Amino acid sequence: NEAVNTFFVNLYNEGLIYQSDYIINWDPVLQSAISDAEVDHQEVTGAFYHLHYKIAGSDEILEIATTRPETLLGDTAVSVHPEDERFKHLIGKKAIVPICNREVPIIGDEHVDMELGTGCLKVTPGHDFNDFDIGRRHELEIINILNKDGSLNHHAGKYEGQSCLDARPKIVDELKELGQFVKTIDHVHQVGHGDRSGAIIEPMVSKQWFLNVQSMAKDAVDAIKKEDTKFYPKSWENTYFSWLNEPKNWCVSRQLWWGHRIPVYTCKDCEHEWAEASTPTACSKCGSASIEQDPDVLDTWFSSGLWPMTTLGWPNAERMQEKGFDKFFPTSCLVTGFDIIFFWVARMMMMSLKQKNSVPFKHIYIHAIVRDKLGRKMSKSLGNGIDPLEMIEAYGADAFRFTLAAGSGYNRNLNLDPERIGGYRNFINKIWNAFRFIHPFMEEAPSTIENMSDLDHQERWILSELNSVAKEVNQSMDEYRYDDACHAVYAFIYERFCSWFIELSKKVLYGDNEVAKARRVRVLKYSFKRVLALLHPFTPYITEELWMYVKDENDDLLIIAEYPEFDEAFNFPEDQSDMNSFIEVVTSIRNLRASVGIKPKDRVNVQLFTDNTDLAEYFKSQTLGLSELAKVDEISIDAKSANRPGKSVMGATVHTEVFIPLEGIIDIDEQVARLEKDLEKTKAVWSKFDKKLSNERFVASAPAAVVQENKDKAKAMEEKIESIQKSLALFKS
Repeated sequence: NEAVNTFFVNLYNEGLIYQSDYIINWDPVLQSAISDAEVDHQEVTGAFYHLHYKIAGSDEILEIATTRPETLLGDTAVSVHPEDERFKHLIGKKAIVPICNREVPIIGDEHVDMELGTGCLKVTPGHDFNDFDIGRRHELEIINILNKDGSLNHHAGKYEGQSCLDARPKIVDELKELGQFVKTIDHVHQVGHGDRSGAIIEPMVSKQWFLNVQSMAKDAVDAIKKEDTKFYPKSWENTYFSWLNEPKNWCVSRQLWWGHRIPVYTCKDCEHEWAEASTPTACSKCGSASIEQDPDVLDTWFSSGLWPMTTLGWPNAERMQEKGFDKFFPTSCLVTGFDIIFFWVARMMMMSLKQKNSVPFKHIYIHAIVRDKLGRKMSKSLGNGIDPLEMIEAYGADAFRFTLAAGSGYNRNLNLDPERIGGYRNFINKIWNAFRFIHPFMEEAPSTIENMSDLDHQERWILSELNSVAKEVNQSMDEYRYDDACHAVYAFIYERFCSWFIELSKKVLYGDNEVAKARRVRVLKYSFKRVLALLHPFTPYITEELWMYVKDENDDLLIIAEYPEFDEAFNFPEDQSDMNSFIEVVTSIRNLRASVGIKPKDRVNVQLFTDNTDLAEYFKSQTLGLSELAKVDEISIDAKSANRPGKSVMGATVHTEVFIPLEGIIDIDEQVARLEKDLEKTKAVWSKFDKKLSNERFVASAPAAVVQENKDKAKAMEEKIESIQKSLALFKS
């Protein structure tokens, strides 16, 4: 409260806060002014009502179209374009407003669009923002026809006390009786509704307090353009700019029962007005005790806009020192949703720059909004809400947390599917099972790597892969790409550490070479500890639990341990490249075996074709590994210019073609028959999609998304047909 009053008084004394009769958004349910940012524009089906306005002292008639015929009760002019040849001769004459028979001037104003509607505009300065501007330019009378609850007041005559919507058809009926109603034309238009009350917002002239934000808004825009503060993702700065590039002076007063009361006082004796941060007991000018405070309260975003400063003790010097204002202001990062960028973010920027000549934070991270798996907002009526406690009970806190982090990229929405949480629960189990396997071997093992030259190829590979992941995770988190960080560490654990390194380590761990075994255990322990540390921000419970079993005596708790970063000492790019090529070839052999139904225990011969001579030499050195991991008996390695074997199944990596000769391994005729049957079925499916897409009526009338879906499926079938035909050609060669 002290901060709010202090800031208000500073702005008031500078002349930036002022009181004025001005048109504002009035919420008839809250019975308060609200800001433009609190108005939700919704599409509503309405109509243009065409009315006749007579010209005083003439037989001429003007036809005027309006979406709100009831507002004619507040008309104080009729406007035409000053260059419109149809109406130029009428400027300066009087029009007679129907029903209330008020004579009003016919004026010329360039706001009127000669091509739109009838070219004539009824002007109601008290209840339309554009009309208010016209009224100020032409010094028109302002007639307010509404009470605070949105009902019509005494200016409405016999319609007094009725709502606008109730009075509208009755006014139309009266216009028909008077012969001044022409027609209605259905019209869909945007109508403002209060974002809290849901009520139709009424533009209304009212005495309110305003803050001149023109200079403050410019400074807030410049701060982003100069990158004193950066948005993540950057695209959200457009939402920020949309309000600040063309700012309207901020109506800061509200007619509510709660809030910070405006610290402006008026003396009943000398009528002196002043602002004061502390509650005065007497007039600052004449000393009279007969003073009263303004009854309005401040917009909640006025106080919220001071948040970065008030949380650090401002404006009290002693509290600022206690809370470390000079150390923590500006703060490093604001995390918030996109829906309050101009409500809150823009206000904090303007107010901190004004008071402290400094941005309030260096980064603004706009997070996604959690929705259901179909992208719908969670609500009781839809019954699609997800209770976090139920998800934690079902899947565990770590799996739930990792799901949210993995979905928290530069997305507007995070569509949360419980099945996805279940998938990440399996990932958590994978980590637990990896620990259970390696823990018996590493209880007494050191967890440091001292002599790199002693490591074998596989050990250098896993350490280098781990090092690369640490680099990627850190870079991703620096950019608030938690999704990329999660995916990187997830892929490493599943695809590299568990599926390959642990499997490759089993022969060493159960072998007779104690030196190799001790070295492998050391690398496993070091790697697993780094894995836990990398995962900790995303899955803190299982990682801290397992850390208790693998940490050394002098290690801190994981939550305060140093986070892994890239270390050049563990960078072995050649080992990474070679081993990853080996993994790709083994994976390709396994997939080819499965594609033609070769049993897991059956051994095969393999022919590799590559023009990379270094890689060819590497593969020759890994024949034992290929034999063990892909059940290969004989392997030959040739350049791509060599002849390919017939009756084979073939796969390819970026660098190597892989062939498995099938004669004597499977029944070739049976395989050809199976492929021909599959080809026939695939062609039939493709034909259905092709027939649809050849139908001009379907393409023209079906939704674009449906047409595209059919195109995608047709293309997938074409690719499958091509693949089957290639396989058949190999079998028949």
